[in-house]
Amino acid sequence: MFNFVFGEKFIECCARILLSGVFGIVLGIERKNHFQAIGMRTLLLISVSCALMGILSFWAAAHEHLMGDPTRIAAGVLTGIGFIGGGAIMHQGFNIKGITTAAIIWTTAALSLAVGFGIYLPALFAFAMALIGLKAFQKVEDIFFPAAKIKNIDLVYKGGDVDIGQIKEILSENGIIVRDINFCNSYDEDLLEITILVNTPDERDLKKLANELKQTGALQKFSFS
Repeated sequence: MFNFVFGEKFIECCARILLSGVFGIVLGIERKNHFQAIGMRTLLLISVSCALMGILSFWAAAHEHLMGDPTRIAAGVLTGIGFIGGGAIMHQGFNIKGITTAAIIWTTAALSLAVGFGIYLPALFAFAMALIGLKAFQKVEDIFFPAAKIKNIDLVYKGGDVDIGQIKEILSENGIIVRDINFCNSYDEDLLEITILVNTPDERDLKKLANELKQTGALQKFSFS
């Protein structure tokens, strides 16, 4: 029977929990840099507890009187982590936020379980891949998929003399992709309301965009939401 209470096994178990905690803290810092609700404390608790569960699974299987199955606790942990990850996903208007955070929660649990079972090198390799991928592919997405957010542009014109082609051209020049256009005429007030569903980059000069859209007609109202 392994001695998990004192001696070398105790030190090794503490080292496993410590390494898992480092994984959680680093991934938590990455999430906080993106202003996410899930941060260092949450992922630290997840990583430390999952590592402990992995050690418990290993201990139960090694104990001569228990004859436990080392996969049962791990399977239960990953199922439970799925509920925590689901709580991190939020729907904001047309956009869905928190999917990457949910994936990081699940990854943290998987890394910590691996460390808990003593699989150090694969865990370190997976941790490095996750951390590098989060940083590198964000830049790749910003370059190749800059218009990631879905927004509404609401325009109100006096009268019906509006150049729709010029509107599309101005939006395109500002890196905004038009997905759909809807019109609403108010004949009593002689107003034309245009609602445009667009894909837009995070960085944009709304003042410049509004000034350019004034050239397309008698613009009375501009709203970007």
